[in-house]
Amino acid sequence: MRHFVAVEQMPNSFAMACPTRCMLVNPTERKTADENTSVPFCNCEYPVGMRWRHSTKKTVKCKCGEDASTRIDWSWDAESTSETVVSGTEVIFHPVYSQGTSVVRGNEPLMRGRHHYWEIKILSTLSGTDIMFGIGTDKVDLRRHRFAFASVLGLDDQSWGYSYRGLAQHNGQLKYYGKKFSQGRIIGIYVDMHRGTIEYFLNRRSLGRAYEGIPREKEVRVYPMVSSTSAKSSIKLINAASFEDSLRFSCMKVISKYPKLLEQVNGIPGLKQTVQELWFLQFKESKRSGEFARNNLHLADEAVLYGKKQKQCGQTTNELEINSEAEIYDNLLKKEDVTNDSERSSSESSCHSNSDNSDTDDLPVMVMKDYFCNH
Repeated sequence: MRHFVAVEQMPNSFAMACPTRCMLVNPTERKTADENTSVPFCNCEYPVGMRWRHSTKKTVKCKCGEDASTRIDWSWDAESTSETVVSGTEVIFHPVYSQGTSVVRGNEPLMRGRHHYWEIKILSTLSGTDIMFGIGTDKVDLRRHRFAFASVLGLDDQSWGYSYRGLAQHNGQLKYYGKKFSQGRIIGIYVDMHRGTIEYFLNRRSLGRAYEGIPREKEVRVYPMVSSTSAKSSIKLINAASFEDSLRFSCMKVISKYPKLLEQVNGIPGLKQTVQELWFLQFKESKRSGEFARNNLHLADEAVLYGKKQKQCGQTTNELEINSEAEIYDNLLKKEDVTNDSERSSSESSCHSNSDNSDTDDLPVMVMKDYFCNH
């Protein structure tokens, strides 16, 4: 006799073993032993080579997250690396065994003055010395550490990297940046070649700005890069796009922070395509304290300039702590309302004072003032 159990009543181990069961993970419902380790993007089961080699069980290849965008402006350069197998957008590092560090880079440099965003899905379990994601200039020697295990990206001042151990590195300096990650995660990389900044996303959640000062000189070429010391580690480029720095991009970056406003814009036929094209701007910001003010100083410049303008006009306002981009524009709107109210009250008071001193004014002047005050 066979007994059937409802899917909702199945334990997590049985639910994850089902190849047809594929759903996004809710971080609040899933606890991990290490709070510093991230959860997978989905609950799909990834096949293991040794386990499935002689098994008749069929597994469904995970496609989660790959339908957000089908645009891929560049791919991996198979000729610039060693100890790797490049098949389209997928890369397998050290397919037999690992004897050092392998680095692969994009086949095209990032264009100056544009916004670049790409995502990489991790297809295998990560282990070993280091696996890093980031960028590097054309001065990086991709074969220098092929017989040595090293954290290549960020080892010098020509590259910037984010490690699977949750650390970011540049110029040999490590810093705690995000959570640890491994198989099933999606790493997003946003490089602003107009301002020279780089920002990482883990499972489409912003980790905040990692570094600034990315070279934008014409003679310097910057490439997407991935390095790995782990044998049989595998990744896949699922989307890659670039956008020009324009008023449309800047407006969508602000609109995306307001869900109601974004919904209204998305309902306009002429702007719906723009919202879909700039989909990655709609990701949520990190809620770590102080990170917004530290990583997005250029957004606060508008509030600072507005405060200086008010001081020049002799107006005094209470200093407000800015913790998010939404607060900047909300405070600006409130200050504009206060300014309008003060201007309106001053205009009315001037009208009343003019009427009180009407005895000393000529009749034509009185008529003119009364007309402009009431209209």
